[in-house]
Amino acid sequence: MKHLILLAGLLFIISCKGQTDLENLKYNEKITFTDNVEKDFSINVPLEGIYKIKNINNFKFSGISLKDDSIKLKDEGITYSNTLNIVVDSYKDNKYLGFELELIDEKLGDTFFDLLKKKYGKPLKKYEYVNNQNVVINYLWQNKSLNQIVLYKKYNEDGHISLDGKDTTLSETRIIILKDGLSVLPNKNDPRNTQEKIDALLKSNPKAFDLLEIFKSNIQD
Repeated sequence: MKHLILLAGLLFIISCKGQTDLENLKYNEKITFTDNVEKDFSINVPLEGIYKIKNINNFKFSGISLKDDSIKLKDEGITYSNTLNIVVDSYKDNKYLGFELELIDEKLGDTFFDLLKKKYGKPLKKYEYVNNQNVVINYLWQNKSLNQIVLYKKYNEDGHISLDGKDTTLSETRIIILKDGLSVLPNKNDPRNTQEKIDALLKSNPKAFDLLEIFKSNIQD
C-alpha cells in the first residue's frame, strides 16, 4: 500500500512538472512549444500572431492547472470549451507577447478572478452587473512594474437548455494578459476606415489603437 501511495505521489509530481507555467514566460523570448500549437485568430486580441494551444492540459498559471472541458447545449450549434491562445510578435520569430484564456468552467474562472484581484489590486477600470443568474464582470489592470495589461471578463447568461432538457446558465470567462504598449493597425481593407476617419480618431486620441485603450473602451462606464 505504501508503495502505491509513493508511486501515485511521484506520478503527480511528474505531471505537475510537465506543465508550462504561463506566469513564467518572458516577453519577447521565443516560445519553445510550437509542436502544441496551430495558427488561429482572435477577435478580442486583433494581432496577427495568434496560436491556439492544442492541449491546454500542458499549461497552468500561477499554480492553477488548466484542463480540457467543453459543454453542448440544446438547439445550439456550437460547442463551448476551454481554450488557450498564445500571442506572439509574428509567426516567423515566435516571440511571446501574452495569452488569451477562455473558460466555460465557472468555478475555475472564479478561482482566477480571486487570484488576479489579489495579485494586481485596484483595477484601472471595472464594471459589475448582477441580476439573478445574469452576471457581467469586467476588470482591467495595468501593471507597469510587470510591463503588462490584464483583462478579466465574466459573462453569465440564463435562458439556455441543457441536453437533458433542464434550464441552465451559460458561464463564460475570458482572461487576457499581454505585454503593455501593444497596438493594432487599422484595417484599411474596410471601406469604413478612410484615412480621414483614422486621422480624426488619432487627433482626438493619439493612443486610440493601443490595446489598453481598446480594452478600456469596451468596458462600460
